[in-house]
Amino acid sequence: MTYRLGVATGSMMVALLLFGCSNAGDSSDNIVADRVPASFERVNIAGVTSDHASTGGVSWVDYDGDDDLDLFVSNGYDVSTEVPDGQPNHLYRNDRGGGFLEITTGALATSKGISSGHTWGDYDNDGDLDVFIANQQDQNNALFRNEGDGTFVSVENEPQVTDGGHSYAAAWVDVDNDGWLDLFVSNGGMSHVGRNGLYRGTGNGHFEKVTEGDIVTDEAATCGIAWGDYDNDGDLDLFLANTGFAPPTNNNVLYRNDGGWTLTRVEDVPVVIDGLPSCAATWVDVDNDLDLDLHVTSMYGLANLLYLNDGRGSLSIVKGSPLTLDGGHSYGANWEDYDNDGDMDVMIANWGSGPDVYLNDGQGHFDKLRSGDLGGRIEFAGAIASGDFDTDGDIDVYVGNWPNTPGSDELNSLYRNRGGGGHWLRIRLIGTNSNRSAIGARVLLTSHRGAETVTQMREVTTQMGFRGQSDLSPQFGLGRADGALSLEVRWPSGRISTMDDVAIDRVLHVTEPVSASD
Repeated sequence: MTYRLGVATGSMMVALLLFGCSNAGDSSDNIVADRVPASFERVNIAGVTSDHASTGGVSWVDYDGDDDLDLFVSNGYDVSTEVPDGQPNHLYRNDRGGGFLEITTGALATSKGISSGHTWGDYDNDGDLDVFIANQQDQNNALFRNEGDGTFVSVENEPQVTDGGHSYAAAWVDVDNDGWLDLFVSNGGMSHVGRNGLYRGTGNGHFEKVTEGDIVTDEAATCGIAWGDYDNDGDLDLFLANTGFAPPTNNNVLYRNDGGWTLTRVEDVPVVIDGLPSCAATWVDVDNDLDLDLHVTSMYGLANLLYLNDGRGSLSIVKGSPLTLDGGHSYGANWEDYDNDGDMDVMIANWGSGPDVYLNDGQGHFDKLRSGDLGGRIEFAGAIASGDFDTDGDIDVYVGNWPNTPGSDELNSLYRNRGGGGHWLRIRLIGTNSNRSAIGARVLLTSHRGAETVTQMREVTTQMGFRGQSDLSPQFGLGRADGALSLEVRWPSGRISTMDDVAIDRVLHVTEPVSASD
């Protein structure tokens, strides 16, 4: 069934209602002190937390296909130099013993530029993840093809790497569900205005640049990218978070995917006329009603925004929650079930203060968490990514910092989740008719807790928040669920996989059926 967007015709939201000061909503009633199920410990690992750089993007990714999470960090320029000089990017391989080995040879490990965000996806469908890096300061962007043996080859002759500009972030996406990944690149960012780039995957690892349509001809200061099927019609729509100070460059933008490479700009709805300088956005099912809601981070002391989806593509703003009252200078936001209780929580990375965590009660209400080492160190966060790097069943977090001055503030932070309970399931998807990375797939997981039945939904995406890519394998918290689960995967191709009696507390591999009858 196809749902169409419900267009709001009422008056514009009053922006002042959305603003918050740093202490707004920060009462003792809204703070959960030292909750055991989600306690974070800051850990030091050579290289991962000791390499100095101005970090633009971070990602947890299994680049070598061994089922544990490796780490990639794209870095910008030395802030102490008068003329920007690019810094090396860093690739860290998980050693499966709680540590990481820094890879120092090869095209990717030795790549250097004024790099911002990046995105991983199997664009050539050969079974391993490739990476695109967005560069600033009019440098050309970079694409590295994974050879499957731990090495990467720099791709030089595709349109997305011959384009130069002020590129801030990028996301792999299958716009037309043809099984080949396309690429979207945001340009402009915090100090420029530019035209964004869209590149269609034509098959066999090649691309052509899309040159027509508002999506590539409008000029804006775009930082954040969020692809998600918010209207439940089977294809991915696009929300762009813009940072400009005056309309129209500070208005966010929503494009509805109408199929056939028609991306229609949606006008006159609150999400695009609220007019706050925004940094990032994430589509996420906040209230477990099996549709995608929208979270937007704001800068310059303004409050972040949350919109709930009514299931038909109409988005309504949430007011009065700690999540939307606290002001700050928020960049990345990472949505995961940090306490494994069956709903999505969020960690927000701020520039000039510590990360904030808000725990979800399952109905879309949030309590602010202060636990463990969180808040104990000032961060200058530009990106945040999550994944269970130590395979203990709960979600860990990596924060990349880009301060204005060199020194200890350049060190990135790794927070290990020391949560003590809750079952879990991580699902690794392998596309066949769909793109191999299963980007755009929806996973519905049904669990039973006594007489209660709970269904959760995740949609596979390459970007979450600002310049962060989390594990492409969705991980579900299951609380005290019984051991037998039901699973449904809705692949981008339209095929559906179902499984019953799925065991908990493990990594499950699911391959898309080759034919509809499989």
